[in-house]
Amino acid sequence: MSRISHAVAPLLLSAGLSGVVTMASASPDALKGSITGTIKSATGDVMEGVAVTAKAESSSFRTSVFTDANGHYYFPELNSGNYKVWAQAVGYKKVTTQFNYSRGQASENNFTLKSTDNFSMQLTGAEWVESLPDNTEEDARRKHIVHNTCTTCHTGNYLLSKRLDEEGWNIIIDSMVNLMTHPGANNRALMQAYKADISNYLGLVRGDNDLMNYTRFPRTTGEANDIVVTEYDIPKGDDPGFVQVPDGSDWSLGAPGRGGESLHDVVPGGDGFAYFSDNVYPDRTVGRLNPETGEVTNFALPYKNGLSSRTHAVINDPRGGIWANNYSDGTIIKLDTETEEFVTYPKPEGLPAGGHIEIDSKGNVFTMSVKGGIVKLNPETGKYTDYVAPTLGGKPYGVAVDSLDNLWMFNLGNDRLMVVDGKTGEIDEVRLPPLEGVSKKDIDIGKQANPNGADGNAAPLYIRGPRRGGGDPKGDYIWIALYWSGELARVDIRTHEVKIYPVPARYSHPYDVQVDRNQMVWVCQHNGDRLTKFDPFTEEFTEYPLPSVGSECRHLSVDDSTEIPTIWIAYSGTAKVARVQFRTDTSGSNTPTKSLKTVSQK
Repeated sequence: MSRISHAVAPLLLSAGLSGVVTMASASPDALKGSITGTIKSATGDVMEGVAVTAKAESSSFRTSVFTDANGHYYFPELNSGNYKVWAQAVGYKKVTTQFNYSRGQASENNFTLKSTDNFSMQLTGAEWVESLPDNTEEDARRKHIVHNTCTTCHTGNYLLSKRLDEEGWNIIIDSMVNLMTHPGANNRALMQAYKADISNYLGLVRGDNDLMNYTRFPRTTGEANDIVVTEYDIPKGDDPGFVQVPDGSDWSLGAPGRGGESLHDVVPGGDGFAYFSDNVYPDRTVGRLNPETGEVTNFALPYKNGLSSRTHAVINDPRGGIWANNYSDGTIIKLDTETEEFVTYPKPEGLPAGGHIEIDSKGNVFTMSVKGGIVKLNPETGKYTDYVAPTLGGKPYGVAVDSLDNLWMFNLGNDRLMVVDGKTGEIDEVRLPPLEGVSKKDIDIGKQANPNGADGNAAPLYIRGPRRGGGDPKGDYIWIALYWSGELARVDIRTHEVKIYPVPARYSHPYDVQVDRNQMVWVCQHNGDRLTKFDPFTEEFTEYPLPSVGSECRHLSVDDSTEIPTIWIAYSGTAKVARVQFRTDTSGSNTPTKSLKTVSQK
């Protein structure tokens, strides 16, 4: 039996967006409104790519837009209320105003931003890591070590904003080793092997002297600013009044410390709500978000000792309901969204399932096997099938399905991709090409510490790190985020040919990939606070800004039911769910006269 609770009381209609902007009906015209303005610098120059955010009093969500080439911004139509509106850009002081707004009225609010020399706290994690000095070969090596060893449990901006001498960094590393790893674990051995390199390097550049080469990425331009981002606060399952502070919305305060981390994945449901997984005990197994009001409803599947089952991933079933993997007992479960009850599927002993979760065209649900491979559930029969990876070890993590219903598993720790033929069940393996430019010294250190592959939160310098991915529903490719190397991989599902593209921000930690109905490839950044689109026809990237710093994205999903596909993102670092809507067509060069190779459906 499920337990249901409301984590956030319904908000008044005056709290936020007009009801016309729904998941099913959102269109560019619906994203036009009456709160407008222009932003200039103190020298009188118009500023493009500035984030402007509006939040109604007592609301649990905020709306953000970005200025165009003329410095102009405009919000979607908001309902009446007392609003706080603020503008911010890296290198400038935040400016805030507050006013009462009546829906439909014209309200112009212009801002002048004054520059500041002290902007480091405003930087994303990718910018902080980019700012680490690498003028010498040894500094470049140690920068790579910090990136691969220290920026998973925390984003780069949270970590590097601290200043400690060498001994202080040694204490931090020892704490991480003792708290976050187990005796004999590969990641513990690697962190201990690199302890002196890390503490000496960070003690020099982030100790008594600040030797950072602070690097600001250019503000976004053009199409990248034609978005509306709504960010919803998600309380803890056992604390309905919880709001994370700071929450990343004031960049000058830097990245938050993950105090409210619980949600991991988010998907749009077929009923107009969004659903998210809860990776932390207690009191919530799956959460439901009403995007119109911000109301959160908790669904709890009892486990034992008064605790609820926890979930890592969720996926919407086109046939109805939300699938999740039960991290507590290693089964696959389903939330029936009509009855609001969980359906459970008991499994054989010794078959733990976890990680990402996907569904094929026949309705079979599958996830990663903790022991290494893929576990598939046939919901009609309740039968689980275990597919064991040809090479064990490493860190099995993400799964995906391609347009032929082949099942894929990505091993984060040993750069291998497992594939199960959807028709025959035959198992094959694809090995990613080795990462070049790594010294023999570091190859030896990695192989000695990680003989069977790296664990999840620290990796040798030669690991690319396939994390999560998605299949092109119309074409012959699977797309995968390469977490450690900062790349996007494309794999031909027929020939297994691999092509790799460097993402724009080397240290952004690409985490998850999904493909929309137009075959555009979407990538979320764990360390970069941007949403990336890759056009496979032109092979060009577009980076869309996110209005929170330290968002720590681990999952995105695509809602193809809207006029222009909508993107949903889970912010693990700031305890928010974000909805990204687009004011212009995002389909790129995908026209009837030009398309990727498509699959013959039989």
